[in-house]
Amino acid sequence: MTLSYLACPFRHIDPNIQKKRCLIAHYVAAKLSLQGHLIFSPLTHNSLLIDIIEDKVPPEHWMRFDLTILAACNKLIVLKLEGWESSKGVQREILFAQEKKILIEEMDPPKENLISSFNV
Repeated sequence: MTLSYLACPFRHIDPNIQKKRCLIAHYVAAKLSLQGHLIFSPLTHNSLLIDIIEDKVPPEHWMRFDLTILAACNKLIVLKLEGWESSKGVQREILFAQEKKILIEEMDPPKENLISSFNV
């Protein structure tokens, strides 16, 4: 079975955009899981921890953790949310996947009206 890692941008000066990015990641991870995919979504799996300890650990802590998980995955799914091409985190995950010969797939984000009706 294939384990996939869902990458998308997170950090933004506007905290509402960060929350929206998390919500979209949750939605996509849930939809993919319902379709039978095994998905690791850093924003979904770490968002509660980030809320509690973000200011107590350096940003590199999260990337080390994420790349450790990505190394165990068969596929990197890049969710093309606005800012994905300039996101240092997403670009680092793509480079890591390329180095490790992990399959990379790009995915368009879901339509906005689907997200607004999604409860987390």
